[in-house]
Amino acid sequence: MLEKIKKRCGIAEGVKVYNEDISDYIEDALEDMKTSGVPPDILREDTDDPRVITAVTLYVKAYLGNDRADTRMYLDLYRKKVFRMTLEGDDLDVE
Repeated sequence: MLEKIKKRCGIAEGVKVYNEDISDYIEDALEDMKTSGVPPDILREDTDDPRVITAVTLYVKAYLGNDRADTRMYLDLYRKKVFRMTLEGDDLDVE
């Protein structure tokens, strides 16, 4: 997941200086989604689910770097994405 998030954030694969911070943000985002009620079938640590990757990317973009001008916007997008995921999952039958 780390390499996908870095790529989405525009960070070259060879740049390792942010790896620790991004890894911490990934863990934090996954835990936040878990406590927010995202179903476990969506939220696996080894997931390639695009919904999770997008949510984690938004979370990382909100906190990574020194420019905080877009933090509120990215966190708002993250929260909306997480809310939508809380309504999804295999255990919810909406038919």
